[in-house]
Amino acid sequence: MQKNLESCLKALAEEDWRNISNSIVYVRYSQGLEVLKKAGFEVDSRNDGFIGMCFVDHLEGLSFYVIAAAHIRDNNIFVSKENKSSRLIFKAAALKDCLYLNQENIDVDLTRYYSYAGAIMKEFEEPFEEAVAIRDITELDDFRSPFNPDEIEVLLIGKAFGQKRIQVRAEKFGENCLYGIIVSEPDGTTGFSKGDEIDFMLVEREGGFSTVHLC
Repeated sequence: MQKNLESCLKALAEEDWRNISNSIVYVRYSQGLEVLKKAGFEVDSRNDGFIGMCFVDHLEGLSFYVIAAAHIRDNNIFVSKENKSSRLIFKAAALKDCLYLNQENIDVDLTRYYSYAGAIMKEFEEPFEEAVAIRDITELDDFRSPFNPDEIEVLLIGKAFGQKRIQVRAEKFGENCLYGIIVSEPDGTTGFSKGDEIDFMLVEREGGFSTVHLC
């Protein structure tokens, strides 16, 4: 029986962020158990990972809010005692080589953990309402960073420098455009610096879409 659940494990690096964000997942991450112990979590000798609430941190990208240490047992997930007083968050980019199970494969009562979802939404989504709404623009998906869907690749086009690609953290809607903060250091010839606000547009170009800023 255990083999069945083991066969459901997927590589985190190969998963689409839309399939796991805003859900409770199990991540096999034995290297992180010492971190859990130091944070005050109860860790069973059989634990080899954790269950956590997967969400998008607007600044840090796809993340896991740790709920409890856990491991697969008898074709199910055994969950150790949670630690509600701890605030332990792992960045998904640091765990990209790990295996995980999504919520549909975790056959335990998850309703007891829904309070985490409410707390995360209040802190990490409500203050960034427009940025959260921009995540629904699927036409931007080809330009999003692998582990941070709010970071968009934008093509700067200017007569003085030609074309330069930069990373922009989408923040809000403008009139016929989007606004964001530059998070990569552009070439000095562009006139922009990391931390500058910039507008950009999603346009049809060369038979497809592109994200551009015209200087």
